[in-house]
Amino acid sequence: MANLTSEEVGKLVKEIDELRKTAEGTLINQAVLKSRYEDATAGILTNGAFDENLWTALSATEQSAAETKLSSLKQDLLGPWPGTDDGPPIQGSFMRKAYASNKAIIFLTSFALFGLLLDLSLICHEWETATTGTRGILEFGTPSVSAELAKKGETGVATTPSPSPSQDDPSSRETSAVVQPVTSPSPPTSTDSADDQTKKTKPGPTEQAVLWMVILLGALGGFLHLASSMANYVGNRQLLRSWIVYYILIPFQGAALAPLVYLLLRVGVLNPANPGEGGPTTQSLNLIGIYAFAALTGLFSKQAIETLADVFATIFKKVNAKDSLDKPKPDAKKES
Repeated sequence: MANLTSEEVGKLVKEIDELRKTAEGTLINQAVLKSRYEDATAGILTNGAFDENLWTALSATEQSAAETKLSSLKQDLLGPWPGTDDGPPIQGSFMRKAYASNKAIIFLTSFALFGLLLDLSLICHEWETATTGTRGILEFGTPSVSAELAKKGETGVATTPSPSPSQDDPSSRETSAVVQPVTSPSPPTSTDSADDQTKKTKPGPTEQAVLWMVILLGALGGFLHLASSMANYVGNRQLLRSWIVYYILIPFQGAALAPLVYLLLRVGVLNPANPGEGGPTTQSLNLIGIYAFAALTGLFSKQAIETLADVFATIFKKVNAKDSLDKPKPDAKKES
């Protein structure tokens, strides 16, 4: 390797120092980087700056060795080696191509299993509330019509005790009670059964319950994507360390993306044109369809993001129109 001039070496040291400062706070191993920098600049710095006098005092062999170390360090800080895709060659960089460790695989497997079980349990716990809204009524609402009727009896009549039998009237001793018709609401007919009256008291799921179920199902789709993708890559022995962050974030991505898709579906697809009096309610929504889309959004988050990008580009399409101030001036020859 040809020796560089002292001016070129000083410029090289300055560039390496700037790259080193830029790498601070990243996932690159700072201790290794500091050690290599001190080794490459040993004997040529004064107060942290390049000293031309110290450089010229070195022998040709020492200058050649220092140039090699400085050039190698600069190349490592700039990125991967030319012609390779191994990532930053600096050992310890999270972006360097390397297979995931056993600890990372065990962690991701545990994370996927625990997340799936927790998410499924929450979905089962909230499903009735998010589909019919009955759990809140049974626990906190007023008693249903069928419950009131059950207290009064299925026949719609009630027994009331008669006055105490008199000693002068022997016939009164034989019966101690008389059956009297109930003046309270009449029993349900075939056209208006107790179940129908009970259904009329159900307000349906709340907006918050529907949104919470959408988030849970979006996260469920993300966990399914995590479990299936990781199983395939581990089975084929191709799971790289740089994908760990992606697998950790994908369930949260599905949970956050599902409400956005739900809003689009709520506006233009699954909401009927005439929701009825009182404005749109959750009773007028195709809840099962919404929940299915939420789970698919988490499972295919990449396709969902691309679809949202297309929708956004269509709504906010760029108009290539000239401003009124930029109108071309009329031709002078035509005016004449």
